Amino acid sequence: MRHFRQVQDRHWGFSMVELLVALVFISLLMAGMLRVYASTIQGFATANETIKAQRDNRWALEAIQDDLQAAGYFFPIRPVPSSIDNVNSGNQNPLMILPDATIINKFIADPSNPSATPTNETLTFDELQFMTDQVLPITAQLSAVPTAASGIAVTTTLGDLSLLKAGDFAVILDPAYEVVQLAAGSYSGNSGALTLNTATQQDASTGAFLGAIGPLQSLLHQVGADVVFIRPNQVVRYTLMALSLDPGNTAATVPCLMRDQTAYPSGGARITWPAATASATTLLTAGPGGTAVVRSMIAENVTALRFDMSANQGQGWSRGASWSATLTTLNGQLASLASANPAVGYVSSAQDPANPLWYRAAPLLLRADVTTRTLVRRSEYANAPTTLAYRTRAQTIFLQPRNFGLGL
Repeated sequence: MRHFRQVQDRHWGFSMVELLVALVFISLLMAGMLRVYASTIQGFATANETIKAQRDNRWALEAIQDDLQAAGYFFPIRPVPSSIDNVNSGNQNPLMILPDATIINKFIADPSNPSATPTNETLTFDELQFMTDQVLPITAQLSAVPTAASGIAVTTTLGDLSLLKAGDFAVILDPAYEVVQLAAGSYSGNSGALTLNTATQQDASTGAFLGAIGPLQSLLHQVGADVVFIRPNQVVRYTLMALSLDPGNTAATVPCLMRDQTAYPSGGARITWPAATASATTLLTAGPGGTAVVRSMIAENVTALRFDMSANQGQGWSRGASWSATLTTLNGQLASLASANPAVGYVSSAQDPANPLWYRAAPLLLRADVTTRTLVRRSEYANAPTTLAYRTRAQTIFLQPRNFGLGL
């Protein structure tokens, strides 16, 4: 028999056509995967930006709420400084809402071109200013029994004495309870002697305060007695400023919610606040009479700020086109409130010279609205796919400060 050998093909692999077809499918698959990856990264970035905007919004509102809850704190009970002017709307009233202030912010219109010349935008907002006493973050104890009315020796249990200034109050918490006023001096460290105001301004027999608190009236204070400190007659301002925060592009700015604090002016004239560009050195003497202005940034990318107040529990709001117009509406609400509650002792006007700190006898409801936005403009935030926009978040709080309406 004949044996036939099978002819075998000795060529293995893929043809050119097969390789091209496989390459096309792999390319399509990779393009799809890249698109999914890009979409995931983009979604992650936008989600993070939105969360940050919400967090900034919440943080700003919480800071404002904490501050407003302490507004009107006035301790100890003492004659109100004669310089406080709540009669003339153009002066530094102890509580003011200044509507429709504006700033020019310079933003990067296209995030893909960060070196481009910034674009100008005008932001409109309200400014809130109020007067209060500030509890300083210092606690101490008497380290010795006082031997003279002109000074006390203390050791801190919290904070540093370098925070103290002339005019601050020291409250001695022992059976011989007293409030004294610090005189000028160089205070530092955790222990030392504090010089007191030597003017006789407290009745030694009754303990009644006849004016700003002065020297010690008792030398019987106990060693170890707690001492707390208060800075009186402070004006707090909430406002927006356009700040240059990017060292890589100083021409661009970011709208920020700012808190300023300084002493109430001795003459009662409207405070001229330092510019957003004021240096730390300038702020040290930028307040009334050369006092310091303490400036803090509360939150960034805040684009709108609005305040309002009501003396009838929100049935009507008093914000007008100016502080003068706001006072007109507010005074009507206060007069109606006082007339309807004659036995309570509510103040009937925010411009009564007999009640400079009028809001302490007025149960005001305050409203604060804060709007924040994302860091950059994206097409995902816009209504039209070919444009760029920010995503914004707005929140509102209502509160009645705990020191308002006390009638003290």
